[in-house]
Amino acid sequence: MGLLKKLLSKKTYQTQTTLSPEATRWNKFIFEVCNREIPSLSITQRSAVLAFWYDAEMNNGGHSGYFDCYSDIHPDDLVDALNAINASAFAENFIEAIKWGIKDDYEKTDNTFYQLMTSLSDFLMEYVELHKDDIFD
Repeated sequence: MGLLKKLLSKKTYQTQTTLSPEATRWNKFIFEVCNREIPSLSITQRSAVLAFWYDAEMNNGGHSGYFDCYSDIHPDDLVDALNAINASAFAENFIEAIKWGIKDDYEKTDNTFYQLMTSLSDFLMEYVELHKDDIFD
């Protein structure tokens, strides 16, 4: 287990009393749900997890990094996940990245991702809160 994962373990976030219930649920989502195998997830969980890993990779390496790390995820599955969390502008941008992005090394679609007014994380946090009973089985 890596140092970061140890520092941010389940025990750590459960003992932090200054976090709001929403922040505690967000941490639980990241550390418990996002680390499960995709086939073991419900449709609701799967949508949230696919969107989370896309957002994380986009903020780390852009579309080229996402495609390098998640080549096993079918693009339609991510589009469906982004639409499920009401992030349709991100879904449309992802489709553009698939169609045209390689021509400019994803510069246009990466920039579009970063310039969208509401962050993907905001859509995702709202989705997790709205579906908390399904997310945390």
